[in-house]
Amino acid sequence: MSELEDQKHIEALEALLRKPSKVTEQAEFPNWETLVTRSPREEWNGPSSRPNKVLSFFRKPAGLTLVGGTSFAIAAAILFVFLIKPKTTSTEVSSSAVMEKKREILSPLSVSVSQVKGKVFVFPAGSATKVPLVNKYQITSGDVITTELASQVDLQFETGSWLRINPQSEVIVQSLQKSDLGSYSQKFSVKKGKLFASVSKLSKDSEFIVQAGEHLTQVRGTIFSISYDGLVETVAVREGSVAFGDLILNAKQQAVVKQGETFPVIASQLSPKEYKELKAFYTQSILAKESLLYLEHSRLELVRLEDGTEYRGVILGQSETHLHFQGMDGKIEIPIKNILETEKIR
Repeated sequence: MSELEDQKHIEALEALLRKPSKVTEQAEFPNWETLVTRSPREEWNGPSSRPNKVLSFFRKPAGLTLVGGTSFAIAAAILFVFLIKPKTTSTEVSSSAVMEKKREILSPLSVSVSQVKGKVFVFPAGSATKVPLVNKYQITSGDVITTELASQVDLQFETGSWLRINPQSEVIVQSLQKSDLGSYSQKFSVKKGKLFASVSKLSKDSEFIVQAGEHLTQVRGTIFSISYDGLVETVAVREGSVAFGDLILNAKQQAVVKQGETFPVIASQLSPKEYKELKAFYTQSILAKESLLYLEHSRLELVRLEDGTEYRGVILGQSETHLHFQGMDGKIEIPIKNILETEKIR
């Protein structure tokens, strides 16, 4: 059937629909005034038990199906469900993100005493009684560490960082936490004295913060020192960079701030005294880490890469593509294709 014939057929069907049937034309219907005065003949008792059908006043053309009342109701119900389906709002998405964030699990970060020299004490969190600090003691959030004359203590972090508290110092451990998502929170407060730190490179959501006096020092990964005598704050950097208040200190720079004085706009060059102390601390911390690895594995190895980079530590094993290595700053995986040679050094 051509398109023109289809159009004529449709017009004929429409004409049939507009023309009433003979039964309808012969029937007499009451007018509106009569209907409004009538009382209902029977009460409504729900749907009729007889099946409802849609009556057709014309012959069913090819391709059309007579739709029953029940089928029409089901189709309408399905359409209604789709129409009223609630939309996911930005508020719901935001709430979902918050709930997801709340699932983050925090636990204590492992920090142990590596070596103690002289008289070093700790006030355990929540206690007013000090006890001698000994090797392998696990430092926790809230501990207060004090060192007497000619005494010091080194702390080893599971992240590979290393902290040394110098003689006649008092340091509060404010926070030592780690997340199951891989971030770390390490916060300290220097009430008096001096500390040195070698901080491993931190992930995006991790933090290493030291407060001395009125200012915070925030670290991303560096070797630095902080001292405070109640009046003067000094921050010195050997490698990397730190944020000291609003001032950024880079390698071989330092800043000195006296209480009540204007904060310096630019950093100064690292003094020979600070440089010497930081260099000695770095060398001693590396040797201490190597000794601990040797005690644990009874060997030490060196891995040299093609670009000249060297790693000192212990080879733990390897896969087809990577070497599993325990270094000074924790466990790493080294691509085998980048390795020039390995050798045993102890």
